[in-house]
Amino acid sequence: MLENLSLRLRIFLFFGLIAIAVPVLLGAGLWLAAQRLEGNPVPHLVLFGGGAGFALIGIITWVWMMFDANVAKPIQSIVRDLQTIMHANPKHELKTEPARYLGLLAPVVREVADAFATARRDVAAEIAQATQSLDEQRNQLEAILRELNEGVIVCNADHRVLLYNRRALQILQTTEDLGLGRPLFTMLNRQPFILTLDRLTTRYLEGRHTTHRDHLMTQLVFATKDGGLILEGRMSLIVHDDDKTVRGYVLTFDDVTTELQALVKADRLMRDALEGLRHPVANIRAAVEMLTESPEIDAQGRAAFEHVLIDETATMSREIERIGSEYRAAVTSHWPMSDVDSGNLLNCLTRRYRDDDSIIVDIVGQSTWLHCDSNTIVELVDHVIRKALVTLDAETFQLSATAGERNTYVDVTWKGGVASPGMLERWLAEPIERGGLGLTGKEILEHHHSELWCMATEDGHARLRLPLPLPVDPHVATTSTAPLPIRIEFYDFDLLDRIETGELGERRLRDLTYVVFDTETTGLEPSNGDEIIQIAGVRILNGRILTGEAFDHLVDPGRRVPPLATRITGISEEMVKGKPKIADILPRFHDYVGDAVLVAHNAAFDMKFLELKQDLCQLRFDNPVLDTVLLSAIVHDHTDQHTLDAVAERFSVEIPPETRHTAIGDALATAGVLLKLIDLLEVHGITTLGEALTASKKIIEIRRQQARY
Repeated sequence: MLENLSLRLRIFLFFGLIAIAVPVLLGAGLWLAAQRLEGNPVPHLVLFGGGAGFALIGIITWVWMMFDANVAKPIQSIVRDLQTIMHANPKHELKTEPARYLGLLAPVVREVADAFATARRDVAAEIAQATQSLDEQRNQLEAILRELNEGVIVCNADHRVLLYNRRALQILQTTEDLGLGRPLFTMLNRQPFILTLDRLTTRYLEGRHTTHRDHLMTQLVFATKDGGLILEGRMSLIVHDDDKTVRGYVLTFDDVTTELQALVKADRLMRDALEGLRHPVANIRAAVEMLTESPEIDAQGRAAFEHVLIDETATMSREIERIGSEYRAAVTSHWPMSDVDSGNLLNCLTRRYRDDDSIIVDIVGQSTWLHCDSNTIVELVDHVIRKALVTLDAETFQLSATAGERNTYVDVTWKGGVASPGMLERWLAEPIERGGLGLTGKEILEHHHSELWCMATEDGHARLRLPLPLPVDPHVATTSTAPLPIRIEFYDFDLLDRIETGELGERRLRDLTYVVFDTETTGLEPSNGDEIIQIAGVRILNGRILTGEAFDHLVDPGRRVPPLATRITGISEEMVKGKPKIADILPRFHDYVGDAVLVAHNAAFDMKFLELKQDLCQLRFDNPVLDTVLLSAIVHDHTDQHTLDAVAERFSVEIPPETRHTAIGDALATAGVLLKLIDLLEVHGITTLGEALTASKKIIEIRRQQARY
C-alpha cells in the first residue's frame, strides 16, 4: 500500500511518526521520573518537559520542511522530468537547480538522461534507416491510389473504413463523414453491402469462388443515405485462408447518377416516341388505305383524307424534331468533360507533329482554362489542320486560346485560303477514325454545343475559330484550388482486426478513437449569452492524428462579436456573418464525433457551450470526456503549470503563433499533448479509459479541497 504513495507523502508520514513518538516517549519518561521523586515535582516536570517536547516537535517540523524542500521535492521533480524524457519528450530539459543540495545525484542523473537521449537518437536513426524501404512502398501506394479515376474504400468485416483515396472524397463530396475506423454506413445505405457481403462470404465458405468467373468479386449498385448520388462499383473480399475467415473487402466505385438519369431520359424519350407517334401513324395508315381502296371517292372526300395526311405528317415531323432535339441534349449533357488547361491541350497537338516535317505548328499567347472532352477536341482540331494543309495549301499553323465572357475560343491561324462554309461542312461530315471513336466532326461539335467557322484576318491570314465552354470551377494559373488534400495519409490496415467494443471503460487508452476539439467564443460566460464562433476537431486513431479528417467551421453567433474576442481569436464579426448557425453545425459535429472519446484542454468550459445547445439541436453528447488539464496534473504533480502553452512546451509540441487561439490550431496542439500524456499515464499505472476517468475525478476533488484553504 505504501508503495502507491508519493515520495513526499511517505517522508511526511515518517516525520509525522517521529513527531508523535516524541510526546509519547517524553511523557512516559517524565511520568516514571515523577514516581521516583519526593515531594510534588509534577508541575516542574510538566513545565520543563512540555517545553522540551514542544521544542522537539518544532525542530522536527522545521527539519521536515527543509528536507521536503531540499530533498524530497527535488527528487520528485527529477523523477517526473526523467519520466517525461524517457516516455514522452527526449528533448525535455532536466532541471537540476532545485537539487543543488543532493550532491552528485543531479549531475549523475543528467548524465544518465543525456546517455538515454543519445541512445534513443541512435535507435531512432536505425529505425528510420530500416523503414526507408517501407516508406518508399507507401509513397508508391499513395501515388497509385491518388491518381485512380475510381473511388477506393477498404473496410474490415465490421464495415469500418481502413483506407480511402482522394477520388472517393471527390465522388462522395465529403471530408467529414468519411474517416478511418468510422462505419461506412454513416454516408451510404447499409442494405446493398450486407446482402453483397453475405453472398460473397457464402461463395467463399462453400468453395465456389475457385470455379466462379468473378472469384471473390461482384458488382453492386448503391446510394448515399440522402439518395443524392447513385454509385456503381465492385466489391472484392479480403480473406484469411488459414482460418477461412473474411477480414474485410475492397470497394471500387464511381458516380453513375448522371448516366442513370440519361438512361431514364432516353427511355422516357423512346416511350414518348412510341406513344406519341402511334396515333398519327394509325391515322395516316387509315387515310392511305381509304384512298387506295376507294378510287371512286369524290373530290371533297379525297381532299379531306389528304388534309388528314398533311396534318398528321406535320404532327409526326414536329414530334420527331422534338424528340431528336431532346435526345441530342441528353446525349451532349451526358458526354464526359472536364476542366482543361489550354496549354496542355495545345501541347498535345504540337507533339503529334514533331516527327512530321510537312506540318509546322506553334503555340502563341497565354494559356487559359476551358471545359471540354480533350480527347475528341484534339482529334477534331488535328483533322481540320490536316484538311487545311491538303485542301488550302496552308502554311505554318499557329494555335492560341482566348477567354471570353461566355466561351473560351480556340483559334487555328494559317497563311493561306479561307475555308468556306461548304468546305467546313464536308470536313465535319467525315468520320474521324484515329481517336474520335468514329464520330464525325459535326457530332463532336454537337456534344460541346458548339460550331466552327473560318474567317479572314486583317493581315491576310485565315483563322478557324472553335468556341468551347468556360471552366466549371475557378482556376489560378495551372493549379487546381480544390480543398481536398493531395497526399493521402488516410489508411490504417491494423483495423483489419475486428474492433473489440466491450466495456469502453476497460479499453486501453492507446486503443481508443478520440476526437480532440476546441471552441472559440464571444466570451467566457456561456450561461450569460456568450456563443460559439468557431468549432474544430481532429481525430486520433491508433496513435495517429488524422489531419486530413479535421472538422473546422466558423459559426454565426447571432450576436455581436466583442473586440476583445476578435483580438484574441482573430475572428471578426464580418468573418462569421452569414456563416451557418450553431443549429446547423452542431449536428454535423455530433456525427463527426460518433462514438469517439471527446478530449479538450479545460474540457468543462467547451462542454458547457455544447451542453447548452443540446436541446436546441435535439441531440446529446454522452461520450466519455477527458481533460488534458487534469491528465497533466496527474503525471506532473510537482508543478501547477498546466496551461496549454506550458504543457505543450514541456512535451515539445509546437504551436505556430498564427494558429494559437484558433480552434483548429489549439485542437491540433491538444491532440499532440494527449499522445504524450498517454505514454506517461502508463508509467503511473493508468492504462484504461476507466482508470483515467477515476484519476481525473480524484484530481478534481483534490483541487476542490485545496480551494477551501
